[in-house]
Amino acid sequence: MALEIVAGKPGLWRETGWTRDMPGVYALVAGVSAYPYLEGGTTPAPDTYGLGQLISSASTAARLFDWLRSSFRRQNLPVVWCYLLLSPTTEERARFDAEGLTHYAEPTYANLRTAIQAWTGNVPANPPASSGSRTLFFFSGHGVQSNRKGVLLPSDYLDPALGNPDFQNCIGVDDLREWMEESPVAEHVALLDACRNEFSPLASRGASAHGVFPKSPPTTAPPLVAASLASTSPNAVAYQMPGHPVTFFGQAVLEALGGSAAGGAARLEFSQFVDYVKPRVNMLLKEATGQPLEQAVRQRLEGDDFVVTEIAPALGFGAPPETSRAPGMALPDRSADVQDALRARFDDALEVRDPIRLGELARSFAEAHRRFGHEHATFPWVDGRAELYSLEDGQPCSAAATIHRVMRNDASFIVQVDLALDPRRGGVLLVFQGADHVQRERLAVALPTDQYERVPVRLTLSIERVGDASWPKLQKLEARLGPSDWSPHYEYLWSLAREADLGSLRKAAERAEPERLKAAAQDKQAAETAAAAGMLLLGRLGRIADVHDWTRNLMRWFPWMPDGAVLWAESLRSAVRRGETQPFGVADPIAEMLAALGELASRGVPYFADSLDLAESLVAYLRRAGLSDPQREQLLAFERWLGRALAITVPAGHFLVVPGLPRPEAAGAGTGALTVAEILALLRGTGK
Repeated sequence: MALEIVAGKPGLWRETGWTRDMPGVYALVAGVSAYPYLEGGTTPAPDTYGLGQLISSASTAARLFDWLRSSFRRQNLPVVWCYLLLSPTTEERARFDAEGLTHYAEPTYANLRTAIQAWTGNVPANPPASSGSRTLFFFSGHGVQSNRKGVLLPSDYLDPALGNPDFQNCIGVDDLREWMEESPVAEHVALLDACRNEFSPLASRGASAHGVFPKSPPTTAPPLVAASLASTSPNAVAYQMPGHPVTFFGQAVLEALGGSAAGGAARLEFSQFVDYVKPRVNMLLKEATGQPLEQAVRQRLEGDDFVVTEIAPALGFGAPPETSRAPGMALPDRSADVQDALRARFDDALEVRDPIRLGELARSFAEAHRRFGHEHATFPWVDGRAELYSLEDGQPCSAAATIHRVMRNDASFIVQVDLALDPRRGGVLLVFQGADHVQRERLAVALPTDQYERVPVRLTLSIERVGDASWPKLQKLEARLGPSDWSPHYEYLWSLAREADLGSLRKAAERAEPERLKAAAQDKQAAETAAAAGMLLLGRLGRIADVHDWTRNLMRWFPWMPDGAVLWAESLRSAVRRGETQPFGVADPIAEMLAALGELASRGVPYFADSLDLAESLVAYLRRAGLSDPQREQLLAFERWLGRALAITVPAGHFLVVPGLPRPEAAGAGTGALTVAEILALLRGTGK
């Protein structure tokens, strides 16, 4: 069996004897290098918003398609249907022509929409064919983010012929994920090779992609697996370089699929696949640039680990041809995005380790300028533009945070700040504000605090010009749990988080000691934020039940930490999934999960971005749980609350940022950017 060209259908390939409802792999593969209407294109739009051409995305997609045709194998799972869409550069097109690859469609918005509808419409919808099938979605090209929603850009993005730019002519990643998690096909896999940095023309309008995926009604027979692997984390960039025929993510993926990740085994499991790709991408970046650039590959898995492919011994192991740089090869010219990243590396000579209270810094332009260098990086910190508020009572409390360390590049466009938050109950809200110096007028991040221990936080501020003549403004704010030289709990979490983000989530979780994580909140320091972060790490791998009912204690003992409630619900789900009917002595785990989610809504938006992701995943799980009418009403009430929480927040590092603009509908009547009082009210729970 093999994929063959379907005459008269550009881009469509099918198994020769394909018939409707035939079980097998149904794939959609797209790669966009050439964007005619972006900077450097054949007919660029009047304003390209800083978006330009790519180098190797079409080649990466073509290589993935070639692997799918010739090398994918899984017993009783043949590849039977594939739509291929490519927008190659001139060099890529010449190479494709020479190789005889000419049957593909242009990945315009209209063609992608048609391809997606044909793909989702031809996938078997009923057993036994659906239970013996898999979908595969691969996209390499430009990606951006609008608030929390990731989108993928078609080749004709910003086409001036459409009049005013229709920024929503793109493909929504959330729409893809929702379809995957509702479609009854046994296995869904998505590989997304695209940037995820925020795109203000979309985000400032509160807009996202036009919907192109069908809305599947919730089913009691959900897919066994819905897995995705993205080339980078939210608000981050994925790199390409001239001289490399595939992207760094693409090379790591192809190596893994070719056998490098299996270590000689006959089968490649998803966990092995992820564990190979994550560190390999950063190794390739370092080899190519000579610099420690970082690209944090991000995975998502609904269901159990599964076999990605079976390895054919005849293929051998190692990288695909032409993808590895030979030792001693001259370094090719770096692409613009890599050059920008290298310029953004911090200069050790500019680092300042001189502790100062946030409130004191805000009153002294000279002290701020000594740390942040250029005025554009200094202004957001002084004259009331940077303020800390108590989440308990809304009062200013800038004396409750100390800046320990500032790192920056020479231009001060990228700044990292290490903070320590004083012990207190209830958390704090850090706000940067002022339309002259903050692009969305106000950026706020809610940060957790411990009752007896200082909490370390690392902030990353990105400052850019909006236009050539504009003053540089604070565009992006990220916050993570930071390193700590005063608490072994936080230093331990810092090392685990680094491994999970850039290396192996599985290995980080395996190295995480449940008893040590519990000790973070059990000992006299009561580091409850560290405990919650550790539980989230285990939750991302489905191992949260390893700590038994500790998350219930976290929920009960620390009511000012909303994350504890969603973690308890996730513990119950994890235990039920591994076959326990009365986990931790709970007679009705579904009712207890609903009660925990109700407790979350009463306490307020959780601190950690992963907690909100878990809550969203729990909702999808509970929809299929055969709820009674009262329980269904409980879930609907929580969904409404969750929708508001998702509408006002943006994932930014470990935590969630609330931008002042665009003003969300959840804020109710009003005009202009969200005020601090409105942000505080939106973050607090229904019980406050």
